Amino acid sequence: MRMLAAGITPVLAVVLAIIVGGIVVLASGSNPITAYESMLVGAVGSPFDISETFISSIPLILAAYAVSFAFRSGLFNIGAEGQLYMGAIAATWVATTLSDWPGLPLIIVCIVAAMAAGGAWAGIAGWLKAKTGAHEVITTMMLSYVAIDISHWLLEAGPMTPANAFGTPESGPIPPQAAFPVILPSWILPNARLNASLFLTILAGLVFAWILWRTPLGYEIRAVGLNAKAAAYGGINVARRLVIAMVIAGAFAGLAGMVPVWVQMRLYDSFSPGYGYEAIAVALVGKNSAIGIFLAGLLYGAMIHGAVAMQANANISGFLVQILQALVLFFVGAEVLIRWFLRRGGFRALAEAAS
Repeated sequence: MRMLAAGITPVLAVVLAIIVGGIVVLASGSNPITAYESMLVGAVGSPFDISETFISSIPLILAAYAVSFAFRSGLFNIGAEGQLYMGAIAATWVATTLSDWPGLPLIIVCIVAAMAAGGAWAGIAGWLKAKTGAHEVITTMMLSYVAIDISHWLLEAGPMTPANAFGTPESGPIPPQAAFPVILPSWILPNARLNASLFLTILAGLVFAWILWRTPLGYEIRAVGLNAKAAAYGGINVARRLVIAMVIAGAFAGLAGMVPVWVQMRLYDSFSPGYGYEAIAVALVGKNSAIGIFLAGLLYGAMIHGAVAMQANANISGFLVQILQALVLFFVGAEVLIRWFLRRGGFRALAEAAS
């Protein structure tokens, strides 16, 4: 019963967000039905749109795993954005430096580099927390700014800037043999960009759940998150587990940074529209579970991609999507109110009152 209630809460939060968002659209003088229809068609109206929705979702899902894994240890990883940037930088540097390597070994080395860079960057915050007590919200946030500025320097006038660079700061191209295989070839779905990173994301979710729920390390990390003092009394090295949890979390974020770069096949300056920050909301909506995060990431990705069609076809500002995302997060956060609403009869009570 408790698991059913936990599953209903995010769904009801989405429904309430859609209702309130529709009121906002109506108050602005537009038709909410037209707006939502355009968003839905834009997100899943064709096989190509579905593939693009997945592309928008995958970095959010991976970065949300980073946020959630740290949260399981009692840490608030606000710096997934910076870890994401470091993963993207490391993977791009390896790919462009080892451009003469064959495909599969190069792809594997790039993945390892992305995860190692993201993990090391998050590990700094974990070490500072364990050794000095520095609050991880501050350290991870500040490290994000540092990582983004490192990216600016590398791409604008640094070692990763191509010799003939002109216009938007960017790296050299990723070698074609390092590309992830496209899932649907062009003769099935022309111009499709969805690649094997989808399977990598599914695998990451399985690893996320396996570590937390099937290993002694996961048990100890969750014990530290529930009560660090009790965990220490039981013989768990709390400081070490905090550092390990942050390193693993950062590895997920580093992988998230590699994915959008491998879609464009080069690293652009400011390539992330805020994946690491939106991932915090995805993790919360997904209730910090692997399946929940995957579904929440798809929802947010659908809203992001569907916003383009909504703006074009319904003449609705794309800011409505941000309003919807905020409302979903608000109603998930207001879980106490939703449970009270359900106990009072929910929508049936509203229907009876209206009649």
